[in-house]
Amino acid sequence: MPSWFRPFVLWLHLLGVMLWIGGLLFHVLVVLPLLARHDTTVERLRLSLALEARFRRVMWPAVGLVLFTGLGNLLTVWHATVVLGGSLPPTFAWVLGAKMLLVLGMVLLLFFLQIVIQPRRLAVLSGPSHTAHAPPVTLQRLQRLTLLLYLLILVLGAAVLWCGVLLRNI
Repeated sequence: MPSWFRPFVLWLHLLGVMLWIGGLLFHVLVVLPLLARHDTTVERLRLSLALEARFRRVMWPAVGLVLFTGLGNLLTVWHATVVLGGSLPPTFAWVLGAKMLLVLGMVLLLFFLQIVIQPRRLAVLSGPSHTAHAPPVTLQRLQRLTLLLYLLILVLGAAVLWCGVLLRNI
């Protein structure tokens, strides 16, 4: 394997993480507070949903890139230990396992948001049961749940980052 390949895969991995988590951070910390100042609640929700739809076009390929390059990094560790007869400290295996479980949790939360929550938000918003200034309580709850899940994904992402730092030092 050429000497540039492993750093390139790591660079791709970090680029994917930057797009995924950085985009989500921007949405939660910049876009949503800015939209909170918008004139009507319903219009704010429509803009939020449109921005999320646009972000998903960037986010899912970034998630795929993170998973693919993460698998490549995992195979490199496997090759160095199993095939070449190296060894890993037990702590490394535990931290790596925790990191993989945290990433799995992040991806599952994203799937839940897209497959379950997003269609419900769209259905309630497009329904006739609200006025221009007062969306139904159901939609407000779904919006709060969405924000809570986004924040949970970001917390899990911070834990994944911490695991990555730990792995570099084990």
